[in-house]
Amino acid sequence: MLFNLFNQPSEEIQYLGTPYTQDCLDAIGIILQTQIHIEKALLLSCNQAHAYLIKSHRNTYIIRSGFRSGYPSEGSKGLASSLQLLLKHNIAVDEINISEKLMKKINHSSLSDTDIEIMLKTEVVRPTNIYEYIYEIYKTTEYQVTNDRYYPTELPYHLIDSRILDLALKFNDDPNHSILTAYTRLEDIVKAKINDQTLFSNNLLKAAFVSDKQRQSIYFWDKNNERVSNALGCLFTNIFTAYRNERAHSEVDKSYSKQLREFLLLNELYLLENESIKR
Repeated sequence: MLFNLFNQPSEEIQYLGTPYTQDCLDAIGIILQTQIHIEKALLLSCNQAHAYLIKSHRNTYIIRSGFRSGYPSEGSKGLASSLQLLLKHNIAVDEINISEKLMKKINHSSLSDTDIEIMLKTEVVRPTNIYEYIYEIYKTTEYQVTNDRYYPTELPYHLIDSRILDLALKFNDDPNHSILTAYTRLEDIVKAKINDQTLFSNNLLKAAFVSDKQRQSIYFWDKNNERVSNALGCLFTNIFTAYRNERAHSEVDKSYSKQLREFLLLNELYLLENESIKR
């Protein structure tokens, strides 16, 4: 009875990935994007099959055995890519050898807490094979440095201003609509803020946030430095007009990643607007 109790599947482990290599690479990208601090990364090897145990400050992740080595394949390319991704984030990776029984439990999501403890205490492989797995495919450790295709391309909802969260939630369906609506909504917010419905675009934003020799802006930012506040006002105005006017005067055909960046820039304007103070 005690044996069965201590070998029950752990409820603390999060299993990610599938037997398919791409799913496992995407899972590592998600961990690297969302976890603040990775405490340990273990490559779990059984013959020529490989999985991962990754511990963050809060969670224990198991990436299933979608990786291979020893012969050219998508699995071996994926293994090299995964190691490069972790090294790119300055995460040291150790390798341990595990039994076929443990690898089967990994793929069936049935590891116990005791299994995890055993793996964490297992002696690591020395000398390391990590770089051999990489050089076997890419001949360099630098391939993933400029490669961002394994990271999730999702908006960070926790950073989005509440006034455009509804547009962020619909962003994947129609990025252009979300962006154009956000520009219109921001313009309406600033009009109401300064109580002037006659000004538009560049003139509106300058009146609200930019001072010159003839007049002070209606709003400013408390930076203990008027020049810094005015620079923020110019930045606000220039970003809005540069990106919005491009869309106003022609049909814009941008990649999804560029539209994502534009929406995040626009989100920053919303946050700046909210922080501005009336003189």
